[in-house]
Amino acid sequence: MILFAAAFVGLLALSAPIVVALGGCSLVYALFRDTMPPTTLIQTIFGGLASFPLLAIPLFMLAGNLMSAGGITPDLVRFARLLLGHIRGGLGHATILTCAVFAAISGAAVATAVAVGVVMIPAMRKAGYDEDVAAALTCTAACMGPIIPPSIPFIIYGVAANVSVGALFLGGVLPGLLLGAALMVYMAVVAAHRDYPRDAKKSIREIVGAAGSALPALSMPVLIIGGILSGIFTPTEAAGVAVVYAAFVGAFVYRKLNFGNLPGILLKSGLESGMVMLLIAMSEPFAWIIAVEQIPQLLIEQLSTLTVSPWLVLLVINVFLLLLGIPLETAPALVIVTPVLVPIAAAAGIDPVHLGIVVCLNLVLGLITPPVGAVLFAVCGIANLSLARLSRALWLPFLVALAVLAVVTYVPWLSTFLPGLLLGR
Repeated sequence: MILFAAAFVGLLALSAPIVVALGGCSLVYALFRDTMPPTTLIQTIFGGLASFPLLAIPLFMLAGNLMSAGGITPDLVRFARLLLGHIRGGLGHATILTCAVFAAISGAAVATAVAVGVVMIPAMRKAGYDEDVAAALTCTAACMGPIIPPSIPFIIYGVAANVSVGALFLGGVLPGLLLGAALMVYMAVVAAHRDYPRDAKKSIREIVGAAGSALPALSMPVLIIGGILSGIFTPTEAAGVAVVYAAFVGAFVYRKLNFGNLPGILLKSGLESGMVMLLIAMSEPFAWIIAVEQIPQLLIEQLSTLTVSPWLVLLVINVFLLLLGIPLETAPALVIVTPVLVPIAAAAGIDPVHLGIVVCLNLVLGLITPPVGAVLFAVCGIANLSLARLSRALWLPFLVALAVLAVVTYVPWLSTFLPGLLLGR
């Protein structure tokens, strides 16, 4: 076990990709321990991918890329701006609303930040907003991407923890909306303090017209969640329906999708899916070794000597994940910690759906923390800001997001109410 851990830490210290670190330490274990022959290692890798729910990952990624290339962002932005632009700091509120809707389409934080940021950050800058405030708000609002369903991290966690992906999707709705509402309060305070401008109030007719233009995009989350709740299709089948719907809307409604840009969309989706699926494949022997060596049981024994309170266990988990999220991206961190945390949470009586929401929200915040936050770097490029300046501006909205994380952690009802109400769990 020491050799296994040393190989994993050593590969990470050598800046090896996380996939190589996961596979490399598992190979070292297989070569030096009789409990896992190399043939078992290979079988475990391929067996981990033979899961029907995992098919949703490439399909949701393709659906999000199809909708993004199909030209939905301008209509979403126009609708949000007409609806909220007349409020003080209305462009900031419109950015948050657009991120929330786009999150329900793409399921990814980086895609949300890029799609919304390229439109809203220049618009806010032109209207007189401080560019670092505009960029920091976009960064934090993009964190709703993996929380509001559909969500790639929820699928990864659900498969690794053997938890219903549909229940996780429903469990993420209220926490995601709470994060959006908290950011709107933050934006209202900042806008009032800095006297940000507001747009002229628009007529009901203009707002309704903009809503009609954005309706195809607004309908996609309803289609996905409604289909799952009604029992028409599973979350994985919903991903396939989303692909068909996104292709139809992009080609025949927005008319931005054609055979010319389709190869690029397919290539991008394939590369993104391949990276995630390879990571999941390499995580399977890693999780198997952790289970065989009874690492969760050892940690449970250690924690039980310190506390039996689920509240303190959740506090320890949050602190650990906040630190882990700084150097690691969400997907790698999920595949590493899920096999360890799920048994610990079960021993403490913590609902697995609640744990999944807390873990995913916590790790998603790592996407906006330096030095390796993917969303942070994406928005730096869009806004043409230095990493240091954007990092300084991020502290306030990041603290707002941490406050939301604390509420979600210690009010389990937010995560379990909708799954209990609609799925009877």
